[in-house]
Amino acid sequence: MDFIKEKQDVWQILQLTDKPVVLYGMGNGADQIIDLCDRMQIKVAGIFASDEFVRGQVFRGHMVETYTAVKDRLGDFLIVIAFASESPAVLNRFQELSTMHETVAPHLPLFPGDETVSFDWLQQHQQELQQVYDNLADDWSRDVFAASLNYKLSGKLHYLWQSETERLKDLQSIFSWSEEETYADLGAYNGDTIREFLQLTNNKYNRIFAAEPDRRNYKKLSAYLEASGLSDIKIFERAIWKETAELSFSDSGGRQSTLLTGQRHIVQAVDIDTLLEDERVTYIKMDVEGAEMEALKGGKEQIKRNKPKLFIAAYHHDADIFLLPLFMWQLVPEYKVYLRKHPYVPAWELNFLAVV
Repeated sequence: MDFIKEKQDVWQILQLTDKPVVLYGMGNGADQIIDLCDRMQIKVAGIFASDEFVRGQVFRGHMVETYTAVKDRLGDFLIVIAFASESPAVLNRFQELSTMHETVAPHLPLFPGDETVSFDWLQQHQQELQQVYDNLADDWSRDVFAASLNYKLSGKLHYLWQSETERLKDLQSIFSWSEEETYADLGAYNGDTIREFLQLTNNKYNRIFAAEPDRRNYKKLSAYLEASGLSDIKIFERAIWKETAELSFSDSGGRQSTLLTGQRHIVQAVDIDTLLEDERVTYIKMDVEGAEMEALKGGKEQIKRNKPKLFIAAYHHDADIFLLPLFMWQLVPEYKVYLRKHPYVPAWELNFLAVV
């Protein structure tokens, strides 16, 4: 595939560098990276954190230092970003560091056991990847597609930055909006994407359906809607799945609550076709923490019948970058499918937008 430019993956880069390898950040991501470095005999020369988080702690046998202390000790070094962020201040810090040091942010699986992008993976899925690349709706989508794969191989941040756009502007430019929208917000969190929808429609709409399975998020969503005084809204404390079922669910009270590694309690799940019944929905936003394919399968009748605008998260599983659009085209061949990357490190907030 001509759009794959990288010849080494991030782990080969770390193995071959003659610079000390230093991690920026602690937590689950750093744990995974250190484990992989140990397995590949990559020596970690230190760990640093933002100044406000350095309190003399030890992480995986390394004293956590400030950036200045590491700089004084090692001089030049290769930085491995070991945590995720969408904070503008943190993203600016990543950019600043990358101008002073070679910097990578390894792409890691969000769910245990998931396959991630590798040269073998690219070869295995070459036909599907090329098909999606060729059929995306515009050149920018193809650039995002290529940049995302090259980033996931190499960990090089410039691929993310060169392809990022603003979410609200994308929604305004790719989709058209009326006062008669019926919106299904699947993975409604605390109401933030309902507020986004109201901004797009100037607070005028036909009806809103909102589903959120996380107990604490659902309480926040309910409180927001009660305080807002909005009408014609139905909310459901439900997960979205390919069928009606009871599923194990891990709730964090944040954005990363998930069905796919659920260990904590049982939630009621429902498919889109059952949830919406005969409603003529015009817009579906779907960020269901890795269950996007199952959700699409459970909404195939609604989607085929009404051809709603779709906004679908594409970053939870690497294979979603080809599986989701191929299934959307199977349901509605005339969908124009766009791919957009919104600010986040690593390659989260990668989203498909589909419209007839």
